[in-house]
Amino acid sequence: MLTEEIPVDAIEKKTCIQCEVIIDAACKYCNSCGARQSPAVEPERVDRWSLLQQAAIFFVLFLLVCCASKFIDDLQSFGWLLFFEVCIASLAVAFFAMDWQENKRLLQWPNFTISKLSLYCGIAMLGAFLVHYSVGWLNVTIFSREEELYSEFSGSYYADFLLIFFMAVTPALFEELGFRGYLLNVLLKVADKGQAIYISAFLFSIIHLSFISLFWLIPFALLIGHIRVKENTIWYSIFFHFCFNLTSCLFQIL
Repeated sequence: MLTEEIPVDAIEKKTCIQCEVIIDAACKYCNSCGARQSPAVEPERVDRWSLLQQAAIFFVLFLLVCCASKFIDDLQSFGWLLFFEVCIASLAVAFFAMDWQENKRLLQWPNFTISKLSLYCGIAMLGAFLVHYSVGWLNVTIFSREEELYSEFSGSYYADFLLIFFMAVTPALFEELGFRGYLLNVLLKVADKGQAIYISAFLFSIIHLSFISLFWLIPFALLIGHIRVKENTIWYSIFFHFCFNLTSCLFQIL
């Protein structure tokens, strides 16, 4: 008995939940980005409210740490700064690890090219240059003062190293792990791609507790959120964030 061949066009297709490439409906993993695919009936079973509650807990804890480090005068010391950095790092790592089987793919670096990395880093440094002078002008015009980054480092033998470590290295690693790693991934499960990027960018801007800086923080967060989703890895956004903050530190040092 001859077996009737099924036409290729008749094979059921679906869109990858992460990179939106068309794949066979039976595929459990995307052939392009490797993202685990949910069965067709599974989205109806996803407890979106539970995911949002979890994300809200992450954001509130992160915000509380940022508020304490900025607004409580008795906690403005190097020791407390180190404590708050450990808290932020722990929050980012803990929440990212909650869904390790899915989130670990973001630590991979598919389709890496040095030219693309150089382009992103160049854009970040140019953006930092523009932000430095615009924010400096606003501070002088509105508040009649120059911006200082962690003045408690002044006089320290390792002041420059500490400034770069706390302003460029740790934010690039742990803010990206928390916001573009954990939080954005959660939002992509309960909203479409555009909404997820916008919401994560807005929340990221809030935790910096600087109203005057919203004009650049929101576009900055939107751009690195788009990069994270487009590239299916957090490494480009980490380097982008690092180069942006490093350039700002160099303006302070030089």
